Amino acid sequence: MTGSARPRSSDGSLRLAEFALMVVCFVDVMGQGLAFPIFDTLLLKSGSGFLPVATSRSQAELLYSIAIGTFFLTWLFGSIYVARLSDSIGRKRGILICLVGAFAGYALAAAAIPLRSYPLLVASRAITGFTAGTQPIAAAAMIDLARSEAESTRNLGLVNVGVSGGLVIGPIIGGVFSDPAILGPWASPTLPFMVGGGLCLVALVFVALSFRDARQALAPLRLSPLEVGQLLGRGLQRRAVRRVTAVFFPYMLCFMGFYVFAAASLTARFGYGTQAASLAMFLLGTGLALASGLLVEPLNARLSSGALLGWVALLLCAVIAAFVAVPSGPLALALLLPAGALHGIGYPTLLAAYSRSASAEEQGWVMGFSTAVFTLAAASVSFLGGELTASVPAAPFLFALACGAAAWLAIQTIWRPERWPGGAHP
Repeated sequence: MTGSARPRSSDGSLRLAEFALMVVCFVDVMGQGLAFPIFDTLLLKSGSGFLPVATSRSQAELLYSIAIGTFFLTWLFGSIYVARLSDSIGRKRGILICLVGAFAGYALAAAAIPLRSYPLLVASRAITGFTAGTQPIAAAAMIDLARSEAESTRNLGLVNVGVSGGLVIGPIIGGVFSDPAILGPWASPTLPFMVGGGLCLVALVFVALSFRDARQALAPLRLSPLEVGQLLGRGLQRRAVRRVTAVFFPYMLCFMGFYVFAAASLTARFGYGTQAASLAMFLLGTGLALASGLLVEPLNARLSSGALLGWVALLLCAVIAAFVAVPSGPLALALLLPAGALHGIGYPTLLAAYSRSASAEEQGWVMGFSTAVFTLAAASVSFLGGELTASVPAAPFLFALACGAAAWLAIQTIWRPERWPGGAHP
């Protein structure tokens, strides 16, 4: 891990590189917090005018899940190919490719809304998803910059700070620029996507001018149509990677089951629209940002990863159960804050475990693998949850609770050699 990183220079150039990587993650994830509340209103709010009047609630739920699931499904493939590509062409070039694709996705979404074209809207999510591979590339680049295991965990926490910042600002952009009460006649569901595209261009210029690869040795380029299956198979052949995945996959099923359908549940149960859905994403992102920036490093220094993740899984299940049970919209909204904080602790802790399971030369590969597992979980939840919600509104959350319990059980059995709260890392 330390062999590929350069010493930290006195002029702060590596600090600028770290900031550039945080900006990349910010822009990448910003689109989720921006798009989810608008999609929730366009596809699930009656009278939005985007879908035909004759569209039933169950059909709208299915269309919503397809739009969201398409993003994660194409992200599955893009994260593997683009992250693997970054090992061969360099982190910087891989990031620039992703930013160009993100801009194209924003532009297509901005065109789809006034045209009321659902196929075009789904196509925009497919393009955005396929080029949403900046997070594993940025995570691998952060590891390239690290000089020790502790600094690697810290840098991965910075990645999550950028991610959470995107989750915070994305809903603000979506809420403010689509609200006629704030911008008057200038506001529209299209404007947030135009703003998002502009920020992508700003990030592209910033990375081009300020970031330089720390890792000089490039791997040979080997890509094939079977890359997805090969990557997943290669990872699962390794005992260390399997142990992390046995916790990571059910954990991500749990969190994504909550994340993807929280805004839709608020709309269905309390009649909320874009503004409340944006507030929900804002609260989740705020909790994630605070926990990632302030709690990840001290908690990982004090507790074993098994102990920490065990508590995260239990508390996350408690929050999801409370979200389903509370009869008050404001109380349900408030629960997004602790849910985000718990994920802000659990996610970088699991990424650090993945990092320890591979060599310095394979960090791009293992981060790509982790994102592939995450997107597989998210796509599965999106498609399955949309189908189930039409008949049982709480189904995605009940599924999330079951998966959270499975993650906790995997920690107790597969990571059992760790002694709570001390012991070795997996």
